[in-house]
Amino acid sequence: MLILRECQACEGSDSALLSRSLKNDKTMLLTKWFRTVKLPAHVGERSHPFHNVFAGYDFGKKVPHFFLLADKDAKPVSFSGVQTQSDLWKAMYGVLEQRYAKSAERQVRKWLMLLDRYDTIEGRRVQLMEDLLLVRATSGPDSSKAKKLAGKLTELDEEWVAVEAEEEKVSDLGLLDAPTKLAAAVK
Repeated sequence: MLILRECQACEGSDSALLSRSLKNDKTMLLTKWFRTVKLPAHVGERSHPFHNVFAGYDFGKKVPHFFLLADKDAKPVSFSGVQTQSDLWKAMYGVLEQRYAKSAERQVRKWLMLLDRYDTIEGRRVQLMEDLLLVRATSGPDSSKAKKLAGKLTELDEEWVAVEAEEEKVSDLGLLDAPTKLAAAVK
């Protein structure tokens, strides 16, 4: 789980997790494997119905901006909201290792390569569409050039579907059984 306490500065945004100056692709992919719970800034007040979400763990004197949790009995990994991306990724990978069979780090590398393939396919699709429109305007919609370009677009669609299938496999880390104490509580 990823439990996020909003503050006045980040309310309604993901700025506690995401960098304003760096690419956030890896962070966004990693969050896909977490159940994310966003709570309002005033969750720290004792009268708030979800106060115990933060009060139930020993964070010391300062309530974290967000924390990661492998399961309810695990030790939370807390963050102030001004962490480096590499510290965040390291912690996320550590929590994911506790709950999944496959290496999230390896899968994220594969997933990022797939995102590049999507970009490449989309770039080629845009170019082919422009070429096809030009050929249809100059040579006609039934010309051999137009048919050839339409066939290449169909091939790109098939390539896109293949990348989607790969993405589905890459994103499945193989959820491990719940820890014994947690599994017993669910029964």
